[in-house]
Amino acid sequence: MPEIVDPNGFLPRYYQLANILRERITRGELAAHQPIPSERQLETIYSVSRTTIRQAIDLLVRQGFLYREHGRGTFVSPQKLQKGIWELTSFTEDMRRRSITPGQKILEIGEVKPPPEVRSHLELPADCERVLCVERLRLGDGVPMGLQTSYYLLPEGQTITREELEATGSIYILLQEKFHLIPTEADETLEVCLATPREANLLQIKAGSPLLLSERTTYSQARRVMEFVKILYRGDRYRYSAKLTR
Repeated sequence: MPEIVDPNGFLPRYYQLANILRERITRGELAAHQPIPSERQLETIYSVSRTTIRQAIDLLVRQGFLYREHGRGTFVSPQKLQKGIWELTSFTEDMRRRSITPGQKILEIGEVKPPPEVRSHLELPADCERVLCVERLRLGDGVPMGLQTSYYLLPEGQTITREELEATGSIYILLQEKFHLIPTEADETLEVCLATPREANLLQIKAGSPLLLSERTTYSQARRVMEFVKILYRGDRYRYSAKLTR
């Protein structure tokens, strides 16, 4: 990609500049949490106006490549974690594959009466009145990444305790070790939503910030439903990718 802004180019100048800075971030020339060059420096380097520079920076902030700190300046955001849509992996596996230390804060764990949506996804029998619900704040290197709420129908009289989950860090490991349930395939939907005040407080973002909502129904090796989970990912830290063929 050219490292100059073409004043006669088809694309607006601010968009060209945003593309150049985005490429520098992607290549690692501008590291995470590093301040970007000042407006004066950018003006000199790329021969563009302050207005063009501010428009480019505003665009990159909206796209999650930059962030501002009041009174300090504009900095490079950590690159988004990418997950393939075709991959059935746990949050813990995702983090470890990226050399990021996974973590969790268990907000709630216990039996609840299943809402209609959960009852439908878990294909619960009519007489089933209680399921295990686990709500966790998912962390990567200590930073909030997502808010996860999971539901499970376990054998009667069996459960997963807070102590067990804190010890292993992965509910998939517990499901396999205690109940011989191995996740093998899943149906998943993705959509964008906005953070409520509670979600924003937990994820350390502003209320109304974009979130990526993943809803997944997971099936065991016996092709039986074993889990329904809703995960709210921070829009500035996560993205999905898909390979399409024709």
